[in-house]
Formats: sequence, structure tokens, C-alpha cells
Amino acid sequence: MRQDLEDELFGQEKTTEKSWKQFGIWKRGLVMLFFAFISGFVRFFISLIAIFQFITLLFTNKPNRPLLKLGQSLNTYTYQINQFLTINTEQYPFPFTDWPDSAISRMPPSEHV
Repeated sequence: MRQDLEDELFGQEKTTEKSWKQFGIWKRGLVMLFFAFISGFVRFFISLIAIFQFITLLFTNKPNRPLLKLGQSLNTYTYQINQFLTINTEQYPFPFTDWPDSAISRMPPSEHV
């Protein structure tokens, strides 16, 4: 009789623990939907930057330096989102962490083209 009572109590504890874990999974699922939505906007914005950079290249024969930095940080942000969406990381991307660094490789601008 006592063993049945213990099994019942511990069984409820395990069920509660399992439901909390599932709550975490559902929470992550909602956050994943949010970032999937944000990712579409970021990719669209990157496309606009690419078009503007091409036009700038046509007229000035060199890329727009501030847009290089913005494009790099958006690419890094997209990478962070994709890592989170594919469950390769548990770290939430921006706005839950800092905005990614916009450091550009040390190649001179002419080599970016």
C-alpha cells in the first residue's frame, strides 16, 4: 500500500517536471516563430542593400562603406537567427542579446567587389 502511494506521489512529480519541460519547448516554439518572421524582414532588407550597393558600384566604382558594415552585421544576425531556428544554439538572437558586431574582414574595399 505504501509503495503504491510513493509511486503515485513520485509519478506526479515526474509528470509535473515533464510538463514544465514541455512548457519550455512551447515557449521556444513561439520564439522560433517570432524569429522566422523577423528573418524574412532581415533578408528583404539585405536584398535592398545589395541592390543599392550595386547601383553605388555602377556610379562610383566602389561600394558604400557604411552599407558594408550594415550588411555584415545583418548577415551575422541572419546567421544567429538560423543557428537558433535549427536548434544549433540555445542563445536567443537580438533583441534578447546584444546586436552582432559589424566588423568587416580586413580586405581593402576593392577586394570586396
